[in-house]
Amino acid sequence: MTLRTLLLTATATLCLLHVPALASPKAMTAEEARHLISRTGFGASPAEIEAMIGLSYQDGVAQILAGLQADPTLPMPAWIDDWAYPYEQIWTLDQTTTELFYTNRWVELEQLSAWWLAEMAATPSPLTERLVLFWSDHFASSFDAHENSQWTAKQNRFLRAHAAGNFADLAAGTLRDPAMLVFLDNVSNVKDAPNENLGREFLELFTLGEGRGYTQDDVRAAARMLTGTTIEDSGTPTVVLDPEQFDPGKKTIFGQTGRFDADDLVELTLSNPEFGPYIVEKLWRAFVSDHVDAAEVTRLTAHWRAHDLEIAPLLEEMFLSDAFWDKANRGRLVKSPLEMLIGTTRSLGITLADARDLIWVAEELGQKPFMPPNVGGWPYGVEWINDATASGRATALTMLLSDAEPADLANPAPMMMLNDGRGEAIVTADPDNLRVGQVFATYVELRDPGHGYGGSFTLYDVGFAGHDWRSLDFWMEHSDTEGWTSLYVFTGDCAPDCFANLPVDDEEPGWVGFETWDGFGSEHPDVSGHDHDLMRALATHLPAMIASTEGQIIYGVNADDPNARPVELAPLVTAAQVFADAVAAQMGAHDGALVTGFSRPNVLGLAGLDAAQGGNVGDYLEATEAERAMPLIPPVTYASGRDWMNALPGTGLESARAAKTLLAVPRASGGLRDELVVQDPEALLRRLILSPAYQVK
Repeated sequence: MTLRTLLLTATATLCLLHVPALASPKAMTAEEARHLISRTGFGASPAEIEAMIGLSYQDGVAQILAGLQADPTLPMPAWIDDWAYPYEQIWTLDQTTTELFYTNRWVELEQLSAWWLAEMAATPSPLTERLVLFWSDHFASSFDAHENSQWTAKQNRFLRAHAAGNFADLAAGTLRDPAMLVFLDNVSNVKDAPNENLGREFLELFTLGEGRGYTQDDVRAAARMLTGTTIEDSGTPTVVLDPEQFDPGKKTIFGQTGRFDADDLVELTLSNPEFGPYIVEKLWRAFVSDHVDAAEVTRLTAHWRAHDLEIAPLLEEMFLSDAFWDKANRGRLVKSPLEMLIGTTRSLGITLADARDLIWVAEELGQKPFMPPNVGGWPYGVEWINDATASGRATALTMLLSDAEPADLANPAPMMMLNDGRGEAIVTADPDNLRVGQVFATYVELRDPGHGYGGSFTLYDVGFAGHDWRSLDFWMEHSDTEGWTSLYVFTGDCAPDCFANLPVDDEEPGWVGFETWDGFGSEHPDVSGHDHDLMRALATHLPAMIASTEGQIIYGVNADDPNARPVELAPLVTAAQVFADAVAAQMGAHDGALVTGFSRPNVLGLAGLDAAQGGNVGDYLEATEAERAMPLIPPVTYASGRDWMNALPGTGLESARAAKTLLAVPRASGGLRDELVVQDPEALLRRLILSPAYQVK
């Protein structure tokens, strides 16, 4: 008989034994304490159970909910808050550098995953992490759709901050999440060709549930409401509403008509009378039972609405329901791989030298962090169990027991290794110099002879006169016939510290014009001394900056010839010199130097650049493997199986108490045989966690 069959049989048997729960007792038993702790977290250690015994249901639930936290216990990797990496420009550099750039993003995903697993194990609020995992599955998006580790990390931070808050904030944030906009193609959702992916999944998977309270016409209206919600590709990538691509027309959704936008979509959807049961059902299946009680869902939905869709009151009501405590609902929920792995480390007090070891195990079992298989999320319930995964689970649990190490609580420093100094200030050595870490040539518009040139460039990691900015994007426009060159600069990363009084393009917010016609200076007398100096510095060094892009992968496109082809830089350098000469004649030249070269690797997202410049990214990864280790240490640890046994709550046979601590369903007593095994605690623990009953909670 397969493990899946055993689980299904056990579940069916429990259904036949259904007995309504009694009124809440004055004091929880060890078994009830284990049930509450394991259902709202990851496993339950003897110490956690002991601390909960004797509390009432209400006090136990209140204690768990009071421990919810918006911030993690362990510091997140420092690179999360670094400048956004230059994804839109990095491809212009050589192939090895680009390969290294994306390798680093996958390394950061590994670091982030190890951090999250360590946080799940170490947190004093396992319910927080259970909710973050739940919402990560509910609002599913995958790292490999964008390969942006910073977006993934900030998504995790957002879900944690709102995990038990208001659902409206979660829903609205999902529509402003760059990772989600890319994953569901909303960056290509424009008024002339609406893309329905995000609108459909918002209704079907994120809020109302498939076929509940919406029609295909509503999906189309939702897509139109989300048109133009995209990512600004100049400066720091930011979610914006592109007014040129937004459909301002009237839309009809759920029987209401108006000139609705994305904010209206959230409000109208959550006001839909059909909203609520779908989310409550999912939470019910996650925390109570795989069998949905329709009457309870109706009651809980009404309670949730009465509390303005605040999640914490809904959880409290659910955790205090008779169904939550009903013995017939224990052992009905199959543990996901992460619940099983982290639950085992917390229950047994297992420490690991490197949490990364669990990443590949979770992946083999089908639940790699930050990589759900599709927008529907990971499998659920008995879908986790088949002959292949059953074998894999047994292997993983055996590995956990064999790889367990004594906790080194006196030396937790390695856990801080991800705070590696990336956040140090970026300074300009000499305020008279213009410092540019890297110049990217991203696009050149080829034109017929005599029609001039146009090109897009990015200065990344810019320092001048005591100011430091992530980037300056500019478009250089040159006219052969009239002999002038102008710059149009995007100020998104330097505002309000730059170009405050230059003419703004009304159709392109954030862009200012820096032109060279006679009288330009007198036309803008309010330009500050700082901006005056910055304008001169950019102009003076423009030819050298453009020339420095020699050897980059630059392609030009002609409107009459859509095929990209290599670009000659010489005409662009000449055009830049025309601009420099004109500005020098009007404003004077910049006396300081241009300091160029690669930004510090961490700023540019190219950690290991020196090691990889020889062309071998693998050597860099191998050399830094040990530095990336992330220890996993649960709050309560045990030096040995005997110490764990000695910590068991209650009285009576050790084998019976061990089984009640680890298993959600009653286990037939092994009598003398079990007591003999108790003499070898590790063997008893192995027998218990490798039993089918350990796979359910």
